[in-house]
Amino acid sequence: MEEITTRDETSNICTHATRVSHGNMQVAGPPTGLSDTGIDRIAFAQANITRDNTKFVNGTVIGERNVFQLDQGLGIGSKFPFFNRHQLSLTRFIPLKQVEEGAGKPPPPVLVLHGHYGGCVGDLAGYDAFTLGGPYSVRGYNMGELGACRNILELAAELRIPVKNTQVYAFAEHGNDLGSSKDVKGNPTEFFRRAGQGSSYGAGVKLGLVRVEYAVDHNAGTGAVFFRFGERF
Repeated sequence: MEEITTRDETSNICTHATRVSHGNMQVAGPPTGLSDTGIDRIAFAQANITRDNTKFVNGTVIGERNVFQLDQGLGIGSKFPFFNRHQLSLTRFIPLKQVEEGAGKPPPPVLVLHGHYGGCVGDLAGYDAFTLGGPYSVRGYNMGELGACRNILELAAELRIPVKNTQVYAFAEHGNDLGSSKDVKGNPTEFFRRAGQGSSYGAGVKLGLVRVEYAVDHNAGTGAVFFRFGERF
Protein backbone atom coordinates (compact mmCIF):
# COMPACT_ATOMS: atom_id res chain seq x y z
CA MET A 1 0.00 0.00 0.00
CA GLU A 2 1.40 3.41 -0.89
CA GLU A 3 0.23 7.00 -0.54
CA ILE A 4 1.39 9.61 -3.03
CA THR A 5 0.78 13.33 -2.62
CA THR A 6 1.56 15.75 -5.46
CA ARG A 7 2.71 19.21 -4.37
CA ASP A 8 3.88 22.40 -6.02
CA GLU A 9 7.00 24.41 -5.20
CA THR A 10 5.30 26.00 -2.18
CA SER A 11 4.38 22.54 -0.80
CA ASN A 12 0.69 23.05 -1.49
CA ILE A 13 -1.22 20.08 -2.87
CA CYS A 14 -1.83 20.46 -6.61
CA THR A 15 -4.01 18.38 -8.90
CA HIS A 16 -2.94 19.91 -12.24
CA ALA A 17 0.29 21.75 -12.89
CA THR A 18 2.91 22.70 -15.45
CA ARG A 19 6.08 24.73 -15.23
CA VAL A 20 5.99 27.88 -17.33
CA SER A 21 8.97 29.77 -18.70
CA HIS A 22 9.37 32.18 -15.77
CA GLY A 23 9.54 29.33 -13.28
CA ASN A 24 6.17 29.57 -11.52
CA MET A 25 3.54 26.85 -11.43
CA GLN A 26 0.44 27.33 -13.54
CA VAL A 27 -2.71 25.23 -13.00
CA ALA A 28 -3.26 24.30 -16.63
CA GLY A 29 -1.39 21.08 -17.30
CA PRO A 30 -2.14 17.36 -17.19
CA PRO A 31 -3.46 15.83 -13.95
CA THR A 32 -0.74 15.02 -11.47
CA GLY A 33 -2.46 11.98 -9.96
CA LEU A 34 -5.15 9.38 -10.36
CA SER A 35 -7.68 11.00 -8.02
CA ASP A 36 -9.00 14.57 -8.15
CA THR A 37 -7.63 15.47 -4.72
CA GLY A 38 -3.87 15.32 -5.31
CA ILE A 39 -3.59 12.43 -2.83
CA ASP A 40 -3.58 8.84 -4.12
CA ARG A 41 -3.70 5.67 -2.05
CA ILE A 42 -2.95 2.52 -4.02
CA ALA A 43 -2.62 -1.13 -3.00
CA PHE A 44 -0.70 -3.43 -5.31
CA ALA A 45 1.31 -6.64 -5.32
CA GLN A 46 4.74 -6.92 -6.90
CA ALA A 47 6.69 -9.92 -8.17
CA ASN A 48 10.15 -10.14 -9.67
CA ILE A 49 11.93 -13.01 -11.41
CA THR A 50 15.65 -12.64 -12.14
CA ARG A 51 17.96 -15.04 -13.94
CA ASP A 52 21.54 -13.85 -13.64
CA ASN A 53 24.57 -15.94 -14.62
CA THR A 54 26.99 -13.06 -15.05
CA LYS A 55 30.49 -13.34 -13.64
CA PHE A 56 33.66 -11.29 -13.49
CA VAL A 57 36.56 -12.20 -15.74
CA ASN A 58 39.62 -10.19 -14.74
CA GLY A 59 37.35 -7.41 -13.45
CA THR A 60 34.95 -7.29 -16.43
CA VAL A 61 31.37 -8.62 -16.39
CA ILE A 62 30.43 -11.31 -18.92
CA GLY A 63 27.36 -13.54 -19.18
CA GLU A 64 23.64 -12.81 -19.36
CA ARG A 65 20.92 -11.34 -17.17
CA ASN A 66 17.14 -11.53 -17.58
CA VAL A 67 14.69 -9.66 -15.33
CA PHE A 68 10.88 -9.82 -15.36
CA GLN A 69 8.85 -7.60 -13.02
CA LEU A 70 5.09 -7.51 -12.50
CA ASP A 71 3.01 -4.96 -10.56
CA GLN A 72 -0.66 -5.85 -10.08
CA GLY A 73 -3.17 -3.30 -8.75
CA LEU A 74 -5.65 -4.83 -6.30
CA GLY A 75 -8.57 -2.44 -6.81
CA ILE A 76 -8.07 -0.98 -3.31
CA GLY A 77 -7.52 2.73 -2.78
CA SER A 78 -8.31 5.99 -4.57
CA LYS A 79 -10.86 5.31 -7.33
CA PHE A 80 -10.30 1.56 -6.75
CA PRO A 81 -7.31 1.26 -9.12
CA PHE A 82 -7.03 -2.06 -10.91
CA PHE A 83 -4.05 -2.30 -13.25
CA ASN A 84 -1.26 -4.47 -14.54
CA ARG A 85 2.26 -3.18 -15.20
CA HIS A 86 4.93 -5.52 -16.53
CA GLN A 87 8.54 -5.18 -17.66
CA LEU A 88 11.11 -7.47 -19.24
CA SER A 89 14.82 -6.67 -19.55
CA LEU A 90 17.33 -8.85 -21.41
CA THR A 91 21.05 -8.05 -21.21
CA ARG A 92 23.96 -9.91 -22.76
CA PHE A 93 27.65 -9.33 -21.99
CA ILE A 94 29.47 -11.06 -24.84
CA PRO A 95 33.28 -11.45 -24.64
CA LEU A 96 34.91 -10.80 -28.00
CA LYS A 97 38.18 -12.50 -27.11
CA GLN A 98 39.20 -15.46 -24.99
CA VAL A 99 41.64 -14.45 -22.27
CA GLU A 100 43.50 -16.24 -19.53
CA GLU A 101 41.96 -15.66 -16.12
CA GLY A 102 44.07 -14.68 -13.17
CA ALA A 103 45.48 -11.83 -11.14
CA GLY A 104 47.09 -9.19 -13.32
CA LYS A 105 45.67 -10.64 -16.54
CA PRO A 106 43.92 -8.25 -18.98
CA PRO A 107 40.11 -8.40 -19.26
CA PRO A 108 38.47 -9.17 -22.62
CA PRO A 109 36.74 -6.61 -24.81
CA VAL A 110 32.98 -7.00 -24.36
CA LEU A 111 29.93 -6.29 -26.50
CA VAL A 112 26.85 -5.45 -24.42
CA LEU A 113 23.41 -5.92 -25.98
CA HIS A 114 20.36 -4.75 -24.03
CA GLY A 115 16.61 -4.72 -24.63
CA HIS A 116 13.82 -3.51 -22.37
CA TYR A 117 10.06 -3.76 -22.96
CA GLY A 118 7.37 -2.50 -20.63
CA GLY A 119 3.60 -2.33 -20.84
CA CYS A 120 0.64 -1.47 -18.65
CA VAL A 121 -3.15 -1.61 -18.75
CA GLY A 122 -5.79 -0.28 -16.40
CA ASP A 123 -5.97 2.60 -13.93
CA LEU A 124 -2.55 4.24 -13.72
CA ALA A 125 -1.60 7.83 -12.92
CA GLY A 126 0.94 9.68 -15.02
CA TYR A 127 3.67 9.24 -12.39
CA ASP A 128 3.41 5.45 -12.84
CA ALA A 129 3.89 5.67 -16.62
CA PHE A 130 7.24 4.70 -18.12
CA THR A 131 9.61 7.65 -18.53
CA LEU A 132 11.53 7.74 -21.80
CA GLY A 133 14.98 9.29 -21.81
CA GLY A 134 17.67 9.55 -19.15
CA PRO A 135 20.89 7.87 -17.98
CA TYR A 136 19.18 4.48 -17.52
CA SER A 137 16.83 4.77 -20.52
CA VAL A 138 18.26 6.61 -23.55
CA ARG A 139 21.49 8.43 -22.77
CA GLY A 140 21.97 11.94 -24.11
CA TYR A 141 18.54 13.04 -22.86
CA ASN A 142 17.32 14.22 -19.49
CA MET A 143 15.05 12.02 -17.38
CA GLY A 144 11.69 11.79 -19.17
CA GLU A 145 12.75 14.25 -21.88
CA LEU A 146 11.35 12.04 -24.64
CA GLY A 147 7.98 11.47 -22.98
CA ALA A 148 5.82 9.42 -20.62
CA CYS A 149 4.17 6.30 -22.03
CA ARG A 150 2.21 3.16 -21.20
CA ASN A 151 4.28 0.95 -23.50
CA ILE A 152 8.01 1.29 -23.98
CA LEU A 153 10.76 -0.31 -26.03
CA GLU A 154 14.44 0.44 -25.45
CA LEU A 155 17.38 -1.05 -27.35
CA ALA A 156 21.06 -0.46 -26.66
CA ALA A 157 24.48 -1.70 -27.72
CA GLU A 158 27.79 -0.88 -26.03
CA LEU A 159 31.33 -1.89 -26.97
CA ARG A 160 33.74 -1.95 -24.02
CA ILE A 161 37.49 -1.88 -24.67
CA PRO A 162 39.88 -2.37 -21.74
CA VAL A 163 42.76 0.04 -21.29
CA LYS A 164 45.21 0.23 -18.42
CA ASN A 165 43.31 0.15 -15.10
CA THR A 166 40.01 1.20 -16.72
CA GLN A 167 37.90 0.86 -19.87
CA VAL A 168 36.63 3.03 -22.69
CA TYR A 169 33.40 2.36 -24.51
CA ALA A 170 31.16 3.45 -27.36
CA PHE A 171 27.40 3.08 -27.39
CA ALA A 172 24.21 3.57 -29.40
CA GLU A 173 20.68 3.56 -27.96
CA HIS A 174 17.08 3.98 -29.08
CA GLY A 175 13.83 4.40 -27.17
CA ASN A 176 10.25 4.40 -28.46
CA ASP A 177 6.83 4.88 -26.85
CA LEU A 178 5.20 2.55 -29.41
CA GLY A 179 2.47 5.15 -29.92
CA SER A 180 1.24 4.78 -26.33
CA SER A 181 1.94 8.29 -24.99
CA LYS A 182 -1.56 9.41 -25.94
CA ASP A 183 -2.99 6.84 -23.53
CA VAL A 184 -1.33 8.41 -20.46
CA LYS A 185 -3.82 10.46 -18.46
CA GLY A 186 -3.69 14.03 -19.77
CA ASN A 187 -1.14 13.08 -22.48
CA PRO A 188 1.82 14.94 -20.93
CA THR A 189 4.04 13.94 -23.87
CA GLU A 190 1.93 15.98 -26.28
CA PHE A 191 1.27 18.77 -23.78
CA PHE A 192 4.98 19.33 -23.19
CA ARG A 193 5.77 18.72 -26.89
CA ARG A 194 8.01 15.71 -26.36
CA ALA A 195 9.10 13.57 -29.29
CA GLY A 196 7.92 10.19 -28.01
CA GLN A 197 11.04 8.52 -29.39
CA GLY A 198 14.72 9.20 -29.79
CA SER A 199 18.17 7.81 -30.45
CA SER A 200 21.63 8.65 -29.21
CA TYR A 201 25.22 7.60 -29.63
CA GLY A 202 28.45 8.47 -27.91
CA ALA A 203 31.55 7.34 -26.08
CA GLY A 204 32.84 7.35 -22.55
CA VAL A 205 35.47 6.31 -20.07
CA LYS A 206 34.99 4.69 -16.69
CA LEU A 207 36.90 6.29 -13.81
CA GLY A 208 36.25 4.23 -10.71
CA LEU A 209 32.53 4.48 -9.96
CA VAL A 210 32.12 7.46 -12.29
CA ARG A 211 31.25 7.25 -15.99
CA VAL A 212 32.30 10.27 -18.05
CA GLU A 213 30.31 10.24 -21.29
CA TYR A 214 29.89 12.35 -24.38
CA ALA A 215 26.47 11.63 -25.89
CA VAL A 216 24.82 13.01 -29.02
CA ASP A 217 21.07 13.63 -28.92
CA HIS A 218 20.09 12.43 -32.40
CA ASN A 219 16.79 14.37 -32.38
CA ALA A 220 18.52 17.73 -32.01
CA GLY A 221 21.93 16.73 -33.37
CA THR A 222 23.72 18.25 -30.39
CA GLY A 223 26.10 16.64 -27.92
CA ALA A 224 26.96 17.10 -24.26
CA VAL A 225 29.25 15.69 -21.57
CA PHE A 226 27.62 13.78 -18.71
CA PHE A 227 28.98 12.51 -15.39
CA ARG A 228 27.15 9.42 -14.14
CA PHE A 229 27.61 7.13 -11.15
CA GLY A 230 27.28 3.36 -11.23
CA GLU A 231 26.63 1.04 -14.13
CA ARG A 232 24.25 1.56 -17.05
CA PHE A 233 23.53 -2.17 -17.30
